[in-house]
Amino acid sequence: MSETPEACESAEDKKSRGSIRVVKKVLGFVWSNWLVLGFGLACVLGYFFPHVAARGGVIRSEYSILYGGIGLIFLINGMQLSPEKLKEHATNWRLHIVVQGISLVLIPVIQLIIVRIVIAAGGVSSGTVDASILVGMVVVSCIPTTIASNVVMTRNAGGDEAAAIIEVVIGNVVGSFISPWLIYGFLPSGGEFESLRPAKADTLGPMYAHVMQQLGLSALIPLVVGQGLRWTVPKQVAWTLKTFYLAQFCSLLMMLVAWSTFSGAFQTGALTTLPKTSVIFNVFLNIAEYILFTAVCYWVASPPEILARLVNGYVADSRLGSYLPKIVKRAVTVRKMPKELVVAVCFCGAAKTTSVGIPLAAAMWSQLDNFTISSIQVPVLLYTVEQVFVAQFFTIFFKWWLHRDEKGTSDAESNTSRHATDGKDNVHPDQGNRSHEIDIPAELIDGSASREKHASREKHAS
Repeated sequence: MSETPEACESAEDKKSRGSIRVVKKVLGFVWSNWLVLGFGLACVLGYFFPHVAARGGVIRSEYSILYGGIGLIFLINGMQLSPEKLKEHATNWRLHIVVQGISLVLIPVIQLIIVRIVIAAGGVSSGTVDASILVGMVVVSCIPTTIASNVVMTRNAGGDEAAAIIEVVIGNVVGSFISPWLIYGFLPSGGEFESLRPAKADTLGPMYAHVMQQLGLSALIPLVVGQGLRWTVPKQVAWTLKTFYLAQFCSLLMMLVAWSTFSGAFQTGALTTLPKTSVIFNVFLNIAEYILFTAVCYWVASPPEILARLVNGYVADSRLGSYLPKIVKRAVTVRKMPKELVVAVCFCGAAKTTSVGIPLAAAMWSQLDNFTISSIQVPVLLYTVEQVFVAQFFTIFFKWWLHRDEKGTSDAESNTSRHATDGKDNVHPDQGNRSHEIDIPAELIDGSASREKHASREKHAS
């Protein structure tokens, strides 16, 4: 028996509706993860066309992206943030100690332990890991936080981007001067590392000038200009931010920064010339290290209560701590930070910047050949590229983490209101009848009772 035309049309409608649902789901996934997919596209473009966005390439990314793109990011952030918020975090000494302490002290120590384990395990002597890769890993651990991506990621996750901006400025100013000395102190010596000793410190003058110039032109001046616009024409600034979706435009600019970084990594040729085992080792270790460093940032910024009490008992609340000035005692007191600050700490503490790492490696090893310098720079490039990918997934996690308590609170409130509504609906019938009775004032009731008692006494007396 053949199917009726109506049945055929119904089956076709169901099939078309199913296809539409699939397309909507795919488009929804692409829209919600467009930044991750954009970074993937930047990686593909950097691999096949490295000469376009690398330094000295077609678009001269060392000016158009590293100054223009990053400058726009800080200009937009300056237009968004209130001056009071920036001032508040500028004097938050505990925030500075936590972020810079993790970035420039704790991470180099952890990295040195890892490098020593690799050397002791025979990774270098067996040829599995090239010595220049381990030198580059030490360089990565000693350089300051990145300039742009951590600010954008903090905002995308719902964290405190004002805190991220303050730490970016402090970290790159302080780190530019401290990083070379950290590298000199943490570099392994002996054996294969003797030929990889850096030059003397008097060769670092041009590097300092380059870093300060880039930090001033691409971060500080645009931030000040953005704050000035917010102060003078606040209504126009708010309209511009909302109309042109400038907050989302920052994420697009981050894709350009990632494209430039990928192109620089592939243009050197060191990725294909170095032993594959060294590159693979560094790729997977970078992912593990970034996750580890982020976890360290989280536990330092939001320690368990037991650990906080234990540490404070030996530091802030100890006899020695009682003699400390209030500002110092408040800075060294271990306690949980607000969640928005924790997000900023995690993105700033674990991130590293090519803006200092690449010129610093070129300056400190200027006496060596170009291939060796590129090999030392490979861990810097790989770490900064991979941190962008992994950090994008952390934005999803931290966004859920920030709104988890809000969702629980709203659910509790809805349950409370629902129970209250149910209580009103389940009123006893007698209560309903009593609600229609006439209310008699208490004074009249008391007066009537007293009169009855007085009449009773007179009756008995008679």
